[in-house]
Amino acid sequence: MKYNKIISFAAAAVLLCGCADNDMFSQAPNEPGITGQYDYLNGYNKLKTYVDRNANPNFKLGTGVSAADYLGHKMAWTVTNENFDEFTPGNEMKFASVVKDDGTMDFSTVKDLVNKSAEAGLTVYGHTLCWHSQQNMTYLKTLLAPPNYFLHVTSTSSGSNAWDASITYPLSSPLTVDKTYVITFKGRINAEAWTSKDPVQLYFWPSCEKGTQYLAGFQLTKTWNQVSLEFKASQPIEKLNFEFGFLKGDFCIDDISLVEKGTDKNLILNSDFEDDNVSNWTFPSWLKQLSIIRDKEESANSGGEEAAKDSLNKVLDKWVGGMMTACDGKVKAFDAVNEPMSDNVPTELKTGTNGRDGSTKTNFFWQDYLGKDYARTVVALARKYGPSDLKLFINDYNLEAAYNKNAKCQGLIDMIKYWESDGVTKIDGIGTQMHVTCSLNPTTQKQNEDAVVNQFKLLAATGKLIKISELDMGLADAAGKTLTTDSVNTEEAQNAQKAYYNFIIKAYFDNIPVAQRYGITLWSQTDSPANSGWRPNEPIGLWDKNYVRKPAYAGFADGLAGK
Repeated sequence: MKYNKIISFAAAAVLLCGCADNDMFSQAPNEPGITGQYDYLNGYNKLKTYVDRNANPNFKLGTGVSAADYLGHKMAWTVTNENFDEFTPGNEMKFASVVKDDGTMDFSTVKDLVNKSAEAGLTVYGHTLCWHSQQNMTYLKTLLAPPNYFLHVTSTSSGSNAWDASITYPLSSPLTVDKTYVITFKGRINAEAWTSKDPVQLYFWPSCEKGTQYLAGFQLTKTWNQVSLEFKASQPIEKLNFEFGFLKGDFCIDDISLVEKGTDKNLILNSDFEDDNVSNWTFPSWLKQLSIIRDKEESANSGGEEAAKDSLNKVLDKWVGGMMTACDGKVKAFDAVNEPMSDNVPTELKTGTNGRDGSTKTNFFWQDYLGKDYARTVVALARKYGPSDLKLFINDYNLEAAYNKNAKCQGLIDMIKYWESDGVTKIDGIGTQMHVTCSLNPTTQKQNEDAVVNQFKLLAATGKLIKISELDMGLADAAGKTLTTDSVNTEEAQNAQKAYYNFIIKAYFDNIPVAQRYGITLWSQTDSPANSGWRPNEPIGLWDKNYVRKPAYAGFADGLAGK
């Protein structure tokens, strides 16, 4: 799903008066009855009673619901427990809901949901292990752009001699006399004052007990630049001394190396200052104006692609492992990867490159950093940490789309074949979200229905478990305009949705073999409020906002019953 799709059920809060949490089963709010032209809906039983369990022994009828509504014992709690076998938490099992800005992970709500659902006799469907949306961008971006560390030296006053201020690095063994060495580093300098006619620089005067070797200085600028000096050791140098007595200001050093010419062994430890111990760099205690710190600055992907990839793989390991531990083996099915395929190029994975499939400011496309095989990694981790009977799905939307003749469905099927071609990766099922729109234009609606059937045929041919994972339904007039909840007040419109729900569910049972029927999940129980982040003010529920059944309820129930 593209956005936060579980709608708020705040409108039902008025039904909670007098409801006590300490007796949740007996005092939960009841579903209201119906009067008027649709009172025939009162004669319908709870939805899950319409599933033929003998013919469909493994079928699960599910629903989407938020943790707040379920754990708060709101009307959604009653409707969920009475009508469904399983529920999918709307957001609580997603990365952004668990992972904090510093990378710590809080699975407490996940544990509570899993345990409370078990008490009610329901299973939880895990949604989702890997997705581009609803990620903690603050944390993930720190992994892509780790800080660049460097040595930062500050002098609060200047003197009249170069040797009035200096820093020293002691070598672990002396340089060999008459051998040639090369010293290189990146540096920058900011001189508030410079009390010399010489150019602003760091004088380089390495030394030993026998004396000092006076070498050329390193002229730095306010921006980072690399400097280098080749020299022959005239003495057994033991210390590298950088003199800057004329400076009031600060300078920085990074990636410093000292090597014997023709070799690559760096004689300076912690040369990139990634280790926070910079105690080897010292200055005389009487130079009170000096300070040395290990500083950092943020720079895009300064750790390099491989470093970022390694960090992300470690995060996935921690995330998937933590989720499976929190679920304690009670969650038997998960969306391993959610919405991988591109809308623009349905044969390819989504990408943030050039913004083709969304902004990288708000989306984190794991595949852009881990490569095409990223799903193999997620599946492997889920198998490693999850229960032995865990079922893993790839979930996506618009698989039933008529406008591209189910191209995205075929693209997903082909991608799953690729992922499994390594002979190790096993993907158990495919989830088709089916956020559909019923059209009041007969020609358009016939195209919709044909594409739904074709989708199921394509999915059935994979031999995998097939799940309708997020079914809800809007309505469009004959011209294609989306209708709002308030405008859908005619019997024609209500019955059109009723008929389409019935068609979809019957098409599922007609085309998906018994062994492949994982189940059907209703995504939004009620019509969406105007302020919702998902399909706002659309009549997408089987119940209205007050949990009064709509004709769509009958179409759904009859479909389950095969009528």
